[in-house]
Amino acid sequence: MNEAYRQSYLQALGLTPWVARAPLPGAAPSPWLEWEDETEDSAPPAATPASSDPVDPAPAHQPPTPAVSLKDSLQEAPKPKAVAATADAPAPQKPVPVHGKGLTFTLEAHQGTDTWLLCAQEDSQAPGLGRFEAPLMASLLALFQGRPGRPRRFYCPLTDQPMQADEAAQALAAFIAGLSAQAGGSRVLMLLPESLNQALFSQPRYQAFDLGGRKALVVSSLSEMLEDPATHKKASWQAMQEHGFDGT
Repeated sequence: MNEAYRQSYLQALGLTPWVARAPLPGAAPSPWLEWEDETEDSAPPAATPASSDPVDPAPAHQPPTPAVSLKDSLQEAPKPKAVAATADAPAPQKPVPVHGKGLTFTLEAHQGTDTWLLCAQEDSQAPGLGRFEAPLMASLLALFQGRPGRPRRFYCPLTDQPMQADEAAQALAAFIAGLSAQAGGSRVLMLLPESLNQALFSQPRYQAFDLGGRKALVVSSLSEMLEDPATHKKASWQAMQEHGFDGT
């Protein structure tokens, strides 16, 4: 396994990765990774007032801006140049990328007050979210009073060997359990394409279910919301309100 991936998983599971600074007699040299310093006493951002519709946070050095709903932020967010589908005919779902005979995907995990938000990266090989996805994710994090810091990531497959859907689902459940054990959180909101949702959970999106003793909900992916906000934003927001994932 890639050393950076290995240490990321150890940290997400609450285990402290130790790497020798000096060469040990008879041992292979250990790669030294420059991790960003993280402190426990980092102050979280000021809580935003609860409301029936999320708003975009205003930067501290700028005057407050009028409240903007999640729907407005989705519609105003930069969109890739693509033909938008109508509400009656959603855009075709993209198939889940495969690695050999298994799944290949990357999830970025962010922590809210009591909710972990996991979103699928449109490009599983990219170092993070795309420039169109990141602002949309920032709006969702503001809704859940997301804490600052470097996001965790779940990589599938975990090694060079392909992972089948059931193995990936078990690994993801263990990853989420490790996050909750380390930093708390009793709910999980996942933004996944329907094909990946079906492969992992075999049930429709927008319906709450139990995932390792935690309340979980799968809604539309960020890329789907950007391509067709009228359809995917509406369905996602209604499901979030119905199942108590509206940040209140």
